[in-house]
Amino acid sequence: MLLAAAAFVTLAPLAPALAQRTDPIPHLMITTFQSSEAGLGVQAAEAIRSRLTRDVDAKKLLVIPQKDVHSTLTASGYSTTEALQSNDARALANLLRADEYMEGTVTKTPTGVRLEARLVIARDNTIQQPLPPAEGKLDQAAQAVSKAYQAARAQLDGEKTCAFRYREGKYKEAEQAARQALSKYPTGTIAGVCLANAFNAQKMPDSALAVAQRIIATDPRNIPALTLAAAVYQERKDPRATETLVSLMAADPSNDKLREQVINDLAQSGQWDKVLPIIEVSLKNNPGDPKMLRLAWLVYLGAKKFDLAAQTGAELIKADTSAADTTYFIRTAGALAAQNQFQRAADVFAQGVAKYPTNATLLLSQASALSKAGNNTAALAAARRAVQINPKIEGGYAQIALIYVGMNQPDSVMSIIRLASANGGDRSTLAKVALAQGNAAYKAGNASKNRADLQKAIDFLKLSDQLESSSDAKFLMGVSAFTIGQSAITEAQSSRSCSLARLAKDSFATAQENVPAGLQSYPEPAKQVLTAIPQYTPATDEMVKRYCK
Repeated sequence: MLLAAAAFVTLAPLAPALAQRTDPIPHLMITTFQSSEAGLGVQAAEAIRSRLTRDVDAKKLLVIPQKDVHSTLTASGYSTTEALQSNDARALANLLRADEYMEGTVTKTPTGVRLEARLVIARDNTIQQPLPPAEGKLDQAAQAVSKAYQAARAQLDGEKTCAFRYREGKYKEAEQAARQALSKYPTGTIAGVCLANAFNAQKMPDSALAVAQRIIATDPRNIPALTLAAAVYQERKDPRATETLVSLMAADPSNDKLREQVINDLAQSGQWDKVLPIIEVSLKNNPGDPKMLRLAWLVYLGAKKFDLAAQTGAELIKADTSAADTTYFIRTAGALAAQNQFQRAADVFAQGVAKYPTNATLLLSQASALSKAGNNTAALAAARRAVQINPKIEGGYAQIALIYVGMNQPDSVMSIIRLASANGGDRSTLAKVALAQGNAAYKAGNASKNRADLQKAIDFLKLSDQLESSSDAKFLMGVSAFTIGQSAITEAQSSRSCSLARLAKDSFATAQENVPAGLQSYPEPAKQVLTAIPQYTPATDEMVKRYCK
């Protein structure tokens, strides 16, 4: 749009209609209408132009001839057979010293054509008046448009006065002028906009909103009315604000700032079904635009369209290499991980590590993704490197411990938890890792009745409870010890082993001390174990006396 306007300004001296105006007569420019039929848009514009020239006194309105319009377009390098974009039409109107212009669409019908025209104020092309659609033979439809246009112009003198008074800060006088204009043309959206602005300037939001709503009912794409209504709705936190902003964006598609505001508003309210189609259209209309790609990337992340987020993110960092910061790598890889695509997530983290080789957070995140992808060897190397760079990185040692869990190296898990605890690792996180490992060992030992597995469970659960006191850790430690005691006393009886008898006695003591912690969370199992312990104690004590001489 800016380039188009610049073209007009640069080549303005070539246009013959640019002499300074000295007459007070309003000038009207009619642009080529939009049409899917070749040549029909030019015919429609010329039919309306000819009709108005016949219908209106030349001393009251000058309709700019087709030759002046076309010569200016040609001199500026524009087609004379294609409809102009809104801003280009305004630039042309200003070059031709037009006060107002008419644009519209023309379509063929079984009986002729349908004309949908708009009267636009050249000083501000958002101030418009839609004219009633006209159908029939082209001359008949043009005659109807001419009649409708003349009626709509009745508001213009009053609107000019309103606009002038408004600029002077005389808002009450502006209101009065607008009311007078509307008395001559009650459905006037041009005068209506000025009236709404005057009400708004006088801090009368209810009146301003009422006028804006009436304008929108007549012209759903009226930008000033939609803008004012949206502002009032937003101020009042009215849910209609979002719907109005969407309508405003449709009416003003070239407004990048507005589009971003609408998308953000919809995203913040979680209305993904509305924002996603807007994003798709915006991406199509702005291919390769880094700002649009970043906005789309964020929206896809928020909408949990993770595959689209990853694709769009890849396009984003190609279009703008500076966008590939640590946040980009973390969030894009997170989107892939959310789809269980852990190897792809690890690959994205690898790109981040290549760019930021000393970033411990990226390395640790890469380690997590690699571990979940089943590549624990590479994961361990990345995690160790992260801890080497930053020994106090949150979750660093815990991640190493989890990798050892995946590698089925419980001794290494125990060792790294103790090391982490001694070096200021997060005790709560480490306790949870130890508890999970202890729980897994208990389940394995309870199924196999293998005392080594159960003892391993006790060691992890005891460590977990030391790091962060936990009723779960105590209870599981107690039932693990009870199971060991049961096994040891049975074997001690047949083998007459002192060591097994003492193991049974110590295990039942450990169970008696820790099982009560589970009475609230695991009442029935805890009661059963606590009831059983006294039944074993006398026999255990007797065995210790007999076998341990």
